[in-house]
Amino acid sequence: MSNIKWTKLLPQALFWIVITLLFLYERRYLIDKAGLPNFIACVTVRVGLLMVLAYLNLLVFVPRLFNKGRHVLFALLLLLSIAVYVALQGAYDMFLFGFVIGDIRHRGFWYNIPYNMVTSGWYVVVTACFKITLDWLQQKNTPTQPIENEPQITSEAPEFIYFKTGVKTVKTRIADITYVQALKDYSIIYTPTEKIVTKGTLKYIEGILPGGDFLRIHKSYIIAKNKIVAVERTRVLLSAQVTVPVGRNYQDRLEGF
Repeated sequence: MSNIKWTKLLPQALFWIVITLLFLYERRYLIDKAGLPNFIACVTVRVGLLMVLAYLNLLVFVPRLFNKGRHVLFALLLLLSIAVYVALQGAYDMFLFGFVIGDIRHRGFWYNIPYNMVTSGWYVVVTACFKITLDWLQQKNTPTQPIENEPQITSEAPEFIYFKTGVKTVKTRIADITYVQALKDYSIIYTPTEKIVTKGTLKYIEGILPGGDFLRIHKSYIIAKNKIVAVERTRVLLSAQVTVPVGRNYQDRLEGF
């Protein structure tokens, strides 16, 4: 078994050991009132119900609903699962306290519900903290992955760059890029044969392009230096058909061209 699996399983095991010890401490008075077998059965039922609900939410509701933006359905199922959890606790308490121990008040099902609703409130908090801790441990022990929507330079072929555009990834030769135009949170990369729209600000694109080969001449434009045909006061000609404006604050960058 890998270290990552142990890192994920060990905190879970320790978590449930702590929860079980808390229940043992909380219900220790049942040894005198109901006997050791009923004491063990009570702790088993309580911890078992909590584990079922915790993993139902962590393994089903969170990844399949919450993480996919289906928050309303997630909230409804979460409330339903808590209601079922409280009802099963109430039914067991009715049996244990009302019929085994003999407390007449507990023989009514609804008598146990208010207390179980209050004590079950911490379930949501504990489960959320548990989930956050597991995610943190998994992230800490997982190699950093590139951001899906941002272009990345490949380590195998540094002369190429990958741009995420829509549902596909386009492999582009850096030497083919003529200029880049800003479009709010997106950038448009122009080559002689295509126009690539990718998510990422112009500042980000400027950071990943080779600085010696590209030059920002406007708040909305980056050009390839080797594509410059002519430089005028307010614009740069990249070909007979392509001109790019020069920003007032960027004019000094074109000195020497």
